Amino acid sequence: MRVVGGAWRGRPLVAPAGRATRPTSDKVREAVFDVLQALPELATGTGPAVLAGHTVLDLYAGSGALGIEALSRGAACCTFVERDRAALSALRRNLAALGIAIAEKGPTGAGRSGGQGADESGGRAADAPPAARVVAADVRRALQADARVGSLYTLVLADPPYARSADAQDALSRLLGPVLAPQAVIVVETSGKSEVQLPWRLVRVKVYGDTKVAVLTAG
Repeated sequence: MRVVGGAWRGRPLVAPAGRATRPTSDKVREAVFDVLQALPELATGTGPAVLAGHTVLDLYAGSGALGIEALSRGAACCTFVERDRAALSALRRNLAALGIAIAEKGPTGAGRSGGQGADESGGRAADAPPAARVVAADVRRALQADARVGSLYTLVLADPPYARSADAQDALSRLLGPVLAPQAVIVVETSGKSEVQLPWRLVRVKVYGDTKVAVLTAG
């Protein structure tokens, strides 16, 4: 695996050992971010920093490839939520290799501090590195904790295991709303045969081989 766009384009990424995690392929990630960068809700910057200022939530993060892709393209900060030990190890290795500051505790979110390396508007300060928060917890617990402290995100990336897609969509439907900023964009990956049933406006569905990607907006 590698970063496919932005400032770190071409940099290698490690995947977790074993079969418990299914990393999103480079080809699918590139296609997904091509779609995202064309959305008026997201294209806030130019060039490699097209996602400048966005606050990202990467759920079922695995190796962190999706969130890292957003950081590479200018996002100010990303919260990675993962509970599998092998995936967490790979995630932390990938962040460290890219020189991304890692915080294991403390809320981030648009409308709050924006995280380390953010200016008062919530975007990344000039010359400041992106920041990452790693939450080693179940997605439900992580969303409930963020809701309690008022964290808000402008881009949410969710890639649950295909076998748990229905349960994951149920959890997202019930718990994701309180942490969505106005006009937030949600990206959900499922198997190509799965239905996407979430309570936000569906703006795009793409199928890449056995992977379906749904893009929704909260506004």
